[in-house]
Amino acid sequence: MNAPVSRGLLLRGLVVLLFGFLALALGLGAYVWRVRVSAAKLVTAANQIHSSADADRTIAAWPHGSRHYSESRSPDGEGRAYKMEVGNGLLSKIHVTPSSSLVLEVITRSGELQLVVLGMYTDRSSVWVQEDFTTKGPSPLSVKTQRDASGKPAKVLVMFTAGLPEAEKERAFALDPSCLAKIGGCESAEEILPAVSRLNDR
Repeated sequence: MNAPVSRGLLLRGLVVLLFGFLALALGLGAYVWRVRVSAAKLVTAANQIHSSADADRTIAAWPHGSRHYSESRSPDGEGRAYKMEVGNGLLSKIHVTPSSSLVLEVITRSGELQLVVLGMYTDRSSVWVQEDFTTKGPSPLSVKTQRDASGKPAKVLVMFTAGLPEAEKERAFALDPSCLAKIGGCESAEEILPAVSRLNDR
């Protein structure tokens, strides 16, 4: 009688274990989906900010009261910085991908839009894209690149004014949201911003 009972207990144990792995996989999948969707929303938001009203809508739509949102003021109280962030904390903790974050920062002064900054950084590379609303009229897009020992872009800073043509602005802000959840992460700035070589070719 002992053998059938033992086999039954083993079978039940395997079923419980299977359901446990399934629940873990579903939970991890839901987390990956949430990270990707939230990151894609920040990238889209950066592209859609053209005015102070657009900035206000973006700030109001982002969940407040969490560690992924913060506000700060300049000493004179006239300047404000609103920071929205998406990170991949859980995935980095279980070593699926390196620790990575996507940040959108909106800076205003006296209620007027000053800067929109979109950046993604890992422990190996980073890309920061800055749109300046204080300068009147278009100016050339500036790309500053720091390369690693192999010659790949490791750190990139892209700067332009609000007068930049829309197609070029979209290309500059086209950071890849999947870098936050991709196995192994993105190793270079060129992976974070695939269009970086075309921006350099201008």
